[in-house]
Amino acid sequence: MRAAVITQLNSPWEFKELADPVAGPGQVVVRIQACGMCFSDVLVHRGHWPVQLPIVPGHEPVGEVVELGPGVTTLRVGDRVGVSWMQRGEGRCVHCQSGRPVRCEHTQTWMDLGGGYADLMLAWESGCTLLPEGLSYTDAAVAFCAGFTSMSGLRNADPRPGERVCVLGVGGLGHMAVQLAAAIGLETVVLTTSPDKAEYARELGATEGVVVDGDPGKALAEAGGADIILATTTSADQVAKVLSGLRYGGRLVTMGVTGPLQVEDMMTLLFKQCSIKGSTHNNRSDLVEVLTLMAQGKVVPRVEKYPMAEINEVLKRVEAGQVRYRAVLEHD
Repeated sequence: MRAAVITQLNSPWEFKELADPVAGPGQVVVRIQACGMCFSDVLVHRGHWPVQLPIVPGHEPVGEVVELGPGVTTLRVGDRVGVSWMQRGEGRCVHCQSGRPVRCEHTQTWMDLGGGYADLMLAWESGCTLLPEGLSYTDAAVAFCAGFTSMSGLRNADPRPGERVCVLGVGGLGHMAVQLAAAIGLETVVLTTSPDKAEYARELGATEGVVVDGDPGKALAEAGGADIILATTTSADQVAKVLSGLRYGGRLVTMGVTGPLQVEDMMTLLFKQCSIKGSTHNNRSDLVEVLTLMAQGKVVPRVEKYPMAEINEVLKRVEAGQVRYRAVLEHD
């Protein structure tokens, strides 16, 4: 098979001919049709994830099952699937036994088996999720990171009927978070530094788009505040400052990888009894919910499509923040 391989950090990825993977017990081989790219790929490229080189990256892969390993019972050859970042736990720890393998300290991921920027990908059966009929491979790829992360953040905030959600930042994660919050019936406001994105937020389902010039917390408070803030930006400064825009009992959920988060606004935390939490891919039900909403046409990712051969050019665009709003690499 042909695959894009990281052989050196901070260097162009190399296309190589590798041996085709063979499915072991509990595993499948997926012929990749598309694989999304996000800033986590940039972090892998820079050496911020604990990967052993050489490695095939790519954590938003979708395609067709072409081989079943011994013992596979829930998948069939020909199934359209996507593969999650976290594919299985060790099985015997208290978290796995409680049905929460995402909390396992010994999870198996694409970093163990290889990722999706390749013709073929080896995956655990438990890491594959069936794609709804009618949902394109290109759109489905976005669900396996941006969609999954955004929905888990929203669900981790425990939204209640009538509450107001603020999405901080309208990028790959943010443009999905806006649509997901609106799709489940929550009033949504967007904070962004870009006037064009503030206007575009309304097209995504937001009731209001607010342009921030300096203090996002003040801007949010003046716009009526929010019960939930979904912070999708990579700016730790913006995340820290937006806290003052929370209403009583509000929850700030941060999903972007930032630098040190230095919170000085302890008054809001104490006297409004607010909370801060981090969130990434959580329950698999979050992913299934995203795929269902996408198949129903209620959530539509905005995608830039590229052939797999242009992967290094796309990596540069993602690193420079030039993609609107998600990049997906496709096989011919």
